Amino acid sequence: MRRALIVLGFAMGLVAACSGSAATGAPQANGTQAGATQAGATQAGATQVATDTPVAGPPKQLDACTLITAAEAAAVLGKPVDPGQVPEPGVHSCLFSSSALSTDAVEISITSVADFKPTQKSIPGLTITQVSGIGDDAYYMSMGAGYEVLSVRKGQTTFSTSVLLHGASDSQLMAGEKTLAMAILGRI
Repeated sequence: MRRALIVLGFAMGLVAACSGSAATGAPQANGTQAGATQAGATQAGATQVATDTPVAGPPKQLDACTLITAAEAAAVLGKPVDPGQVPEPGVHSCLFSSSALSTDAVEISITSVADFKPTQKSIPGLTITQVSGIGDDAYYMSMGAGYEVLSVRKGQTTFSTSVLLHGASDSQLMAGEKTLAMAILGRI
C-alpha cells in the first residue's frame, strides 16, 4: 500500500513540479501567480488582457472523501473497501482501500487548475493521453505496469481518480477511473 501511495504521490508531484500552485500562490514560469490573471494597467480607460484559463468562477472547495461512496469504490475494485480516509493530514485526497494489507485501492484527489496540463508532452516512462467526453477536459497519465491516473477539469475545479488493482489491465483501470470520474462530475 505504501509503495502504491509513493508512486501516486510521485506522479502527482511530477505534474505539480511543472507549474506553480494555486493553493500556495507560488509563481509560475511566466512570473504570475498560479490561478491569477495577467492584467494590463488598471488605470481608467485601460483594458484587461485576457488569459487562456477558463473563467467560470472560483473553484469549489471540495472534500475528496465525499466525492464517491465506499460502495462505488468497492464496485470498481470488485471487493469491499473501508470508508475513505485522508492518507496524510493536510492532503486533499481520499483513499478507499480493501484492507490494511492490500495494495488494491481507489484514490480521489482534488488538484490545482494550475497543475492541470492535458497538453503536456509525454516523456519516457510517463505517457499523457487526452480523452474526450469526461468533464470539460480530461487526460490519462500512464506510468505503465498498472499505474494510471485520470485527471479531469470541470470549470475551475480539477480532480484526479486512480485505481490500483493487482492483476488488472491498464484498460480495466482506466475504465474504473472513468466510472468514478463520471460519478464525481455529477456531484460537483
